[in-house]
Amino acid sequence: MSAIVNSAYTRARMQSLIKLSADRRAKPCHGSRGVRRAVFENLLQRIFFTWLVLTGAAGVLAEPVGQNDAGALVAPAGTLHSLIADEALPTPATTQLDWRSIRAFYAARNYEPVWTDGDRLRSDAWYTIDQLARSHEDGLLPGEYHLDEIHLSLDLAGQEAYQSVELLLTDGVLRYLRHLLAGRLEPQAADPKWHISQPTVNPVALLTAATESPPVHDALRQLTPSQVGYLRLKKLLRAYRALDSSGGWPVVPSGEALERGSRDQRVQLLRHRLILSGDLAGYDYGTAFHFDAAVEEAVRNFQARHGLEEDGIVGSKTLAALNVPVCERIQQILVNMERWRWMPDELGDRYLLVNMAGFELQAVEDGEMVMEMRVIIGRPYRSTPAFVGEMKYLVFNPYWNVPHKLAILDMLPKQQANPDYLREGGFRVYASWNKGAEELDPADIDWSAFTPANFSYRLRQDPGKSNSLGRIKFMLPNPYAVYLHDTPSRHLFRRPVRTFSSGCIRVEEPLQLANFALGNGENAVTVDVQKEIDSGENHTRSLPRPLPVYLLYLTAWVDDQGKAQFRNDVYGRDVLVQRACASGTG
Repeated sequence: MSAIVNSAYTRARMQSLIKLSADRRAKPCHGSRGVRRAVFENLLQRIFFTWLVLTGAAGVLAEPVGQNDAGALVAPAGTLHSLIADEALPTPATTQLDWRSIRAFYAARNYEPVWTDGDRLRSDAWYTIDQLARSHEDGLLPGEYHLDEIHLSLDLAGQEAYQSVELLLTDGVLRYLRHLLAGRLEPQAADPKWHISQPTVNPVALLTAATESPPVHDALRQLTPSQVGYLRLKKLLRAYRALDSSGGWPVVPSGEALERGSRDQRVQLLRHRLILSGDLAGYDYGTAFHFDAAVEEAVRNFQARHGLEEDGIVGSKTLAALNVPVCERIQQILVNMERWRWMPDELGDRYLLVNMAGFELQAVEDGEMVMEMRVIIGRPYRSTPAFVGEMKYLVFNPYWNVPHKLAILDMLPKQQANPDYLREGGFRVYASWNKGAEELDPADIDWSAFTPANFSYRLRQDPGKSNSLGRIKFMLPNPYAVYLHDTPSRHLFRRPVRTFSSGCIRVEEPLQLANFALGNGENAVTVDVQKEIDSGENHTRSLPRPLPVYLLYLTAWVDDQGKAQFRNDVYGRDVLVQRACASGTG
């Protein structure tokens, strides 16, 4: 027998749940009181449900007045069908429903209600409403799932009100499933440089399956992103919200740089700040104002987690990072959780992940990171897009055909300033981009006669140690002309911010990456990579099978050691996603 609850109790319980949701809409930086209230009400709610289970009260409340009680109203046949056909709720509503999905869902179940029984709410509905109210734990907005309107409908009471609740709750759950499993926003509308296809989600099919495997709330609880990166951020979000609700961390005032040996009142605030973020274990009051070895090590740890130069000195950049409020870090976490929802749930058993904002590449095999290296990405005005590709072959001792845009913007001015620039760099000049075009002698060309508008030559750099692509090129055919490659400019990998390329990804350890790409268990290709390079010959090697490569832009994550990592928004893409989240567009 379906468990249901009487309408008076329903309205009282709903009021408590609605307070919990409080929408969590764009909470201002210093508004921690609302979080504390939500946490408190969530605690009361959990206590209440525990009491129901332990005392058996749920069964008493669920028991109808009588099996044939005239007060237990049953919706006449066809009522839901008529409302859905008319696309109208019987009670006032301000939110537009997805009637097409609602129609598909109820048509498959012969328009039988899921959440209500006449003017009563089934117990499964309570748990589902509770799940929607706690959607903030996934960085979502409970207010987008009709909880306020459900509350208003229940205040009206009566059968028509419960018909509204039935449809509002279904639409809320369908929307919640779309947001949870594919993101609130349309990725490319929020970030035009994000070219990874949004996961395909059929919320109607998911909810239908959940209703066929009661209890519904248990089935819904299983539907959550499973990527490790997402789950770690979700845990971090909970910790940072708790920290924010307790007042956050202190601001360290500006002044002269703080370093080992400094004695300053600001050091005490610095110590407190580092303790709250987990970078410093603690201190004795007697050393509070002394910048000692322990503080220096904690500062280095903080700098490493924020992509700063690890010198142990609190200069202007480190101070700025220290003084970013907790609420801003929370927004950063929320943006990156949304990006993970845009990703496929399964990345594969063997793949490369390039995090552009973190300037790093990871090789993953069977769920374990087996290799990590630094990378160089595109300059902000030639930014590298986010996309998924498949590495299919390697090119040893590559030629570099200079892209036309790069030739007219970079190479032409350098050649005009230095007539020997192209020759010294190992570049050849061809009359056009046509196959078989004539090679020209740079010394015979009047370079001063050319401008970006009339330059039509093709420039190609020969293989060699000075080649801009280095000795190996890792090819993943894509419409953005982006690939991974070696580089002769090794010193640039020592920079904390590595935005120096024209859009491609330069890798720190090309030999190790080549060995990983060519290896693949039983299908591994036995190749002496160094010998291939030493041959000096330009040639290709196909991979045993395509290797997925994910080029992502993540400014917040939790590493394998459980440390929260934050990076500056070098491309300004966090800002775009935050604006879209705030406006509800995308």
